[in-house]
Amino acid sequence: MAKKASKSTKTKTQIAQYDPKPILCHPSTWIAAVLLFALLVVYGVSMYGFKTLERNTKLETAELATFGHIIKSYINDMEFTSNDQPTIKQATGYGVSDEDGVLYATFDFVPYIVEDNNRIPQGDMRHGIIYFQWDPERNTYGHAFSYHDNASYHPEGTYVKFE
Repeated sequence: MAKKASKSTKTKTQIAQYDPKPILCHPSTWIAAVLLFALLVVYGVSMYGFKTLERNTKLETAELATFGHIIKSYINDMEFTSNDQPTIKQATGYGVSDEDGVLYATFDFVPYIVEDNNRIPQGDMRHGIIYFQWDPERNTYGHAFSYHDNASYHPEGTYVKFE
């Protein structure tokens, strides 16, 4: 028997190489990359800020609560007279003036007389502000008062109202 001639056929296999150029040149790819980078930066900064803020917030909250108590006690315990009469006083808030950066406390007061061991208010409730200013001559803080008819008046700036 005769042998059949075998035909060898070699097929060329073409391997297609991946070309990233069309993807990298597309604007939406760069927009997505920039947005992803921005998201990572914002995430990192916010995590750092939240951890830092959390520590400060606990301390600041405690400081403000303590300071509010001290201001209320200071206003209630100060000897404050109006027309040589003792007064009933109530602290209403505190703040820092934008104009000169001075710390102040606001309060309402009314003069009273005592009859049968009772305090009887004499006149209308008035509004006062006590400013705490650094006195370099005495190397301590001094204070000054102002009085206002408008009970809601306080200097422009940061203000905390007691509820």
